[in-house]
Amino acid sequence: MSVQAWQPPRRIDAIDFWLRSRLLATAHGLRETLRPSARRWPVADALADAPVLARFSSPLWTDGRDDEFALVAGKVQNLRVARAAFDAIEVPAGEVLSFWRQLGRPGASRGFVQGRELRGGCVVPTLAGGLCQLSNALATVGARAGLELVERHAHTARIEQAAATPDDAVDATVFWNYVDLKLRARHAWRLEVELTATELVLRIRAHVPRVAPPVAPRVMWRAPHDAGVDAAWSPVARGCLSCERNDCFRHRPALPVAAQGRTAVLLDAWTPEFARYLEAHHPGADRMQRAPVRLAFWRPMTDWRGGEAPVHRPWLASVRGALWRRLWARHEGGRRQAGVIDAQRWLAQAFAARLLPEHTQLVVDQALLPHLQRLGALDGRAFTVLAGALPMAGIEARLDAAAARWPDDATLRDFRAAPSMVCAEAQAFARAATVVTPHAAVAAAMASAAPQATLERLEWVLPGMSPRTNPTLDHGAPLVVLPASALARKGARELAAALRGSGWRLRVLGTPSADASLWQGIALDTARDPRGDWLEGASVVALPAHVEHAPRAALRALAAGVPVVASTACGLAGLRGVRELSAGDIEGLRAALRDAIDGAGHFNENDDNEQRFP
Repeated sequence: MSVQAWQPPRRIDAIDFWLRSRLLATAHGLRETLRPSARRWPVADALADAPVLARFSSPLWTDGRDDEFALVAGKVQNLRVARAAFDAIEVPAGEVLSFWRQLGRPGASRGFVQGRELRGGCVVPTLAGGLCQLSNALATVGARAGLELVERHAHTARIEQAAATPDDAVDATVFWNYVDLKLRARHAWRLEVELTATELVLRIRAHVPRVAPPVAPRVMWRAPHDAGVDAAWSPVARGCLSCERNDCFRHRPALPVAAQGRTAVLLDAWTPEFARYLEAHHPGADRMQRAPVRLAFWRPMTDWRGGEAPVHRPWLASVRGALWRRLWARHEGGRRQAGVIDAQRWLAQAFAARLLPEHTQLVVDQALLPHLQRLGALDGRAFTVLAGALPMAGIEARLDAAAARWPDDATLRDFRAAPSMVCAEAQAFARAATVVTPHAAVAAAMASAAPQATLERLEWVLPGMSPRTNPTLDHGAPLVVLPASALARKGARELAAALRGSGWRLRVLGTPSADASLWQGIALDTARDPRGDWLEGASVVALPAHVEHAPRAALRALAAGVPVVASTACGLAGLRGVRELSAGDIEGLRAALRDAIDGAGHFNENDDNEQRFP
């Protein structure tokens, strides 16, 4: 058959389509209410380990012109929202999966935006447009897995910029709610939907061998480059944002969105290292950061760059999180940590709600990473992680190892996240494009947590302080400072064992230990004014922690010319003036403290700040 030449749409035809579609949708809704043809299937994990019967992927960002980028971005956003309804569902044997029954009505209140829709030979902007990419992929992966296509409808046109499709790709359009896609199998099966930074990926799992489909599906129309007008191919649809016919009633002016999209930075906390990185690499990014609320124990955030660009600060989520952290701040153990995680989740939700479809690049604070992963905000986007801590799984492994050494210390088993949180963070790290960190131990952990990511190691930024002389001889015995609370995860028990019998004095900056016997036989320095300089009289700063992600006190000591003995968990490798040892090594700690005290004068006299820390 021959393909008719494209004709501009008429307003009367659009009105007729609107009326007919409303009548058909209403009638179909009544029939489904009285006699439903399918159910909505829940998420399950019974087939999570089943073999993959079929897989299909399609590109997200290569099926549109530059002047239609806004609609392509809207399509990806709609796929982002729809994925949550289909991912990890399991359909019993003989039951039907209906696209619309599973998804529900795609309204703006659910997060759907203007996307692309093929209508009357045109690519028109419409709410929830672009879902046909999901229906095409679902029909194709279903056919590859041997599922029966109970109901399927083909498009009447094709997109000019559509990427090349495989020979077995199935064309399946959908239109709320009467143009549906339905699949069925004789066995139970599981559907997995994933949005990477560049692709939509679908997988079907089942504990049965793949079989041929009962009916061969109709594949997508494809035309060779040299096909004439008489060839039996679908016509090419024209886009409303790129069509030359400005007199058409559907014509829309091009939207002012760059073809490469925009970058958004999502921050929970401020550090000088990350501030320097953002100033250098993302000076024009949209900023979202926690409001500077002073109700909890954190440093107020400062702008990481100048300029007049607006900064989104979710005050409601920030105040709510600050009050919640304050409520649990003096509680020991896991409840305090749970309060912190709750506050981070509320902040992530506020940020995700503010992300625009054209935000194709994200720079994400690690604390927000698992929450954004669970919300689906990372789907279809490339993102950089500002990593200030070990992955949750790594933290728990280190605490478990310390707990095996000190089984009577309950604090080592308190700080644990929910398994779903640990899993979400691991999934997000496995998708990250870049990981940025100044922490040596974190950088080493990323080799396994994010092997595909580009790792960028930052330099630690030291505070501006004047070097000081060591007044050890004026006070007799050397003074060791623990710049943390007397907790087992900070290495307090190893430090007590190393100091016992040495004659050295100890100063603890944070909360004292609840165990009265911890510092038995050790001279504690309690005469210092808590509001004064905690480095006064210090011979060495010791931080033999099992877990330490923010060694700011150790950096301050180095800037002041005080030597530091720290475990490798502190991430200070490479800094002059630091003696490193493995966490839990008591003998190594004692020897490192002795060496640091003996060589403290040499460290102060021969090195200045600029030479040690350029």
